[in-house]
Amino acid sequence: MGKKDRNKRNRLQKQKIDSNLGSKWSIAILQFPKELDLELQRNEDIISSMHDDILSHVISFLPFESAVQTTFLSTRWKDLWKRNFPERKGTIDDAFAAISSLLHGCSDSYSDRQSTSNWGFKFNLGKLSFITVTAEPDKALHLDFTNVKHEFPWRFDWLLDISGPSYRTWLYHAPSALSVKVKTLHLKSISSTFSRAVSSMITNFKFLESLAVENCHGLRSLKLDSGANSRLKKVTILDCQQLESLHLDVYNLQSLRFRGKLLSFQRSYLNSVWIWPWFDDFHLEDAMLDFRQGPRCSKIGSCGFWSFFRGYKEVKSLTLSGWIFEPLIYPMLQSHGLKFDRLIELWWIDYAKERFNGDALMSFLKLCPRLTRLYITIDPKSYRRANTTANDLVEVASVSRLLDLKVVKLEGFPNEKEEIMLAKRLKREFHAEPVIIAKSNYLNCARVMVKAPVVKELQKEGEDSYKFIEARVEHLHDLCPKHLHMCI
Repeated sequence: MGKKDRNKRNRLQKQKIDSNLGSKWSIAILQFPKELDLELQRNEDIISSMHDDILSHVISFLPFESAVQTTFLSTRWKDLWKRNFPERKGTIDDAFAAISSLLHGCSDSYSDRQSTSNWGFKFNLGKLSFITVTAEPDKALHLDFTNVKHEFPWRFDWLLDISGPSYRTWLYHAPSALSVKVKTLHLKSISSTFSRAVSSMITNFKFLESLAVENCHGLRSLKLDSGANSRLKKVTILDCQQLESLHLDVYNLQSLRFRGKLLSFQRSYLNSVWIWPWFDDFHLEDAMLDFRQGPRCSKIGSCGFWSFFRGYKEVKSLTLSGWIFEPLIYPMLQSHGLKFDRLIELWWIDYAKERFNGDALMSFLKLCPRLTRLYITIDPKSYRRANTTANDLVEVASVSRLLDLKVVKLEGFPNEKEEIMLAKRLKREFHAEPVIIAKSNYLNCARVMVKAPVVKELQKEGEDSYKFIEARVEHLHDLCPKHLHMCI
């Protein structure tokens, strides 16, 4: 009888939880600790226990894109797919000649690309320095200078000319053989020594659509000049710790992703080109402003942020560091007005030690009437502004309901009390009761917030009580997929 009573009680509890979620997503309550231990045993990661050589051999049978995606599994998998790259030797000039040959030799035939030797190579420059070159036919080129020893890591200013094909090219359809080979370019750890050579090479990439610049030591300023004919639609700049200014002459930009310190922004406009007036601004659909490392410039208000942020009003996927709201975004609301009518998913990165001050977040949410998914990450290493006056910011907008908000995913909150307070505030200020999920310590599980029964005498009028339960959620990825920028 005892076992039957427990099963019946579990079924009733599951039904109650499903009704609280108010959707088709179901969760299964796990018996603690026995059933969780069995769950962990069933989900033991056998593949990762294999030797690197075996894993590398297995990866060599994958298509190029699948092999690259293994880097997201864990830090251990990061470079396994490159392990069997052939090695060449020579000078830096020989390296760029080899890159050109690789691009020219990229075959359109899928069967010719199965071997990892055709994905790229390692070029040994001597003195324990080598470049890793990876090429995908007619799509991507990755140049990684991480393992190059720099004797003189001078600071440098970098101009990248990414002009599109000329009218003559469009008229006669005769682009160079090299131009048509590269649509995506990823540059990692470029130093002053090789910056000119890389710049010269890029001028041949007339049909470049995506550019990523990552971890370039010594890079002080970066200017991208794409011209009105360029196809460049996506720019990603990550972890260039000494970067002080970014100047974009880029038009028709759809994606801008930045991770690093807040720096000086500059824009140029084609005011003299009367036939294309819409090029005066870009309209981003995908934007990442991860400034959790704090400001680079001393005068935050004069960093030129507005010239960039005004192109974000049509964004659908956005990442923001919470500390920039008061000094940069709030003044724009007062002087220009702003609303994100198309924003579907927001990743909000903030700081909290013992208590999460969500005033800035609540103010920003009032600008997002169509928000569907909200991700909140509390990073204890994130920058925190002192002497903020965010308590008065909640009056900046008039959106009173978030009818489309389906799910909120929390990470890094200082305690469960703060998580529950956030849920109550969402209901109180926006009449929203989304599914709220937090990270679990158990594999394939999540902490799901549900309404809890309370003693009526202790309950405040009109206020619900909440608690978290450990649960295995079916179709968790469909319910709350990772934010677009979380895998960068």
